[in-house]
Amino acid sequence: MTEISRRRIMVVTFSLVAAAAVSAVAPPRAAAANGAKIARIFRGQTLTAKADEYERYITPGIEKILATPGNQGVTVLRRAEGDRTEFLVVSYWESIDAVKRFAGEDYQKPVLLPRDREFLVDEPSVFHYQVKREDRRP
Repeated sequence: MTEISRRRIMVVTFSLVAAAAVSAVAPPRAAAANGAKIARIFRGQTLTAKADEYERYITPGIEKILATPGNQGVTVLRRAEGDRTEFLVVSYWESIDAVKRFAGEDYQKPVLLPRDREFLVDEPSVFHYQVKREDRRP
């Protein structure tokens, strides 16, 4: 299996897992109209050797997310697989309008930090989902 095929399988697998985890039964505008929370999921990969540095590097970006009006929190997930490490940044928003305050009118594109291209080894992606259920324990 080629590296490109492997990446495509990983992207499709990620999409299916994310869709199963956070149901996307309505488009984001309908979700916002219903007062539902929006989850914005950013996915990017870096070399495992640079993962710790990248995690520190994205901290100001996470702070910008948290400081944006309408943001309701953020979760950063990290998974190492061989020489690559994947980062998922799941941010929660009160509406698509709130997402736009952070990402701009073209909110369906990833927001990149100035040095992201130095770290990211593939094209980053972003997806938006309507949060249908969220249960957490302290």
